[in-house]
Amino acid sequence: MFGLGVLMLALATVHCIPNFTFDTDAAAGNLELDFTYEANEWLTILINKYPSNITTKPLDRSHEGRSIRAVYINRQQEKKIIVVANLHAREWAATSSAIYIIHELIYHANKYPEASEFQWIVVPIANPDGYEYTTTTDRLWRKNRNSPLGIDLNRNFDYKWEVEVSPDDKNPEGDTYRGPSAFSEQESKAIGNLLKEHAQTTTLYVDLHTFGETILYPWSFTDEAAPNAAWSRSVAEEGARGILLRSGKTYQVGTPAERSFKESGSSIDYCFSLNIKACIAIELTAGSYEVQNSTIPLAGQEALAAVLTMAVYANAGNSPL
Repeated sequence: MFGLGVLMLALATVHCIPNFTFDTDAAAGNLELDFTYEANEWLTILINKYPSNITTKPLDRSHEGRSIRAVYINRQQEKKIIVVANLHAREWAATSSAIYIIHELIYHANKYPEASEFQWIVVPIANPDGYEYTTTTDRLWRKNRNSPLGIDLNRNFDYKWEVEVSPDDKNPEGDTYRGPSAFSEQESKAIGNLLKEHAQTTTLYVDLHTFGETILYPWSFTDEAAPNAAWSRSVAEEGARGILLRSGKTYQVGTPAERSFKESGSSIDYCFSLNIKACIAIELTAGSYEVQNSTIPLAGQEALAAVLTMAVYANAGNSPL
């Protein structure tokens, strides 16, 4: 099983912390996106060693007061790639993949020369309260922790939030409860503000999820194709090609309605509404929210391969938006 304390396990697995020993008997719940304890040590090492390449910034605080932090790499570049993980708390492999991306772009930057053309903004844990809850109480918890029942952050963005595609969307007990209003939640609002702030200079936004081995593009809320869907599909297909070349796996491409189910108030639809050049969601891994420890790097490798391949393609092409 993908062990408790996913953040530090991911760091240890990819050798980010010299001589780090993961304590499997340690109490779960000591880790949050405030980057305290070993995580803070890891970031401090990175910042001290590469001060011109990496910084961190709090975007906001969660419902329970945890910091929602973004990591900035290559801040001197104007064109941006934004990667967000863990809008859904139980999707630990999305978080570890975001951590893997940060690790590779700093420690092995020379392996990815195309990456240096972009500023990277990575939010490894967009839902820190929910993540914490999955380590202490309910491993399969999906939502945030606003009230005992929580709200699905990927149904809370301010584009077509009001469209009801499932009875659960307006049922507080439902897994996809969208909340009382669009951007009612600090966590989704923090990501929304980040996207809006950088909309004019962002080449690619990627929302990392698990599981399903699919790459998705707008629209999420309807069966109808979004304007210029052919462009979005071509970007997603490039991501699938990048994964195929990296790991030999075949990721399916389509809209959420085609590949899984419709969803209103999603982050990629909100991204598209801001005229960001390419807005993509990736469902990493297959079959389960649980991932074997040994497969953590592979999920990260697939995520980085897809994101970088899509970024290069989107940057080179002329989106019709």
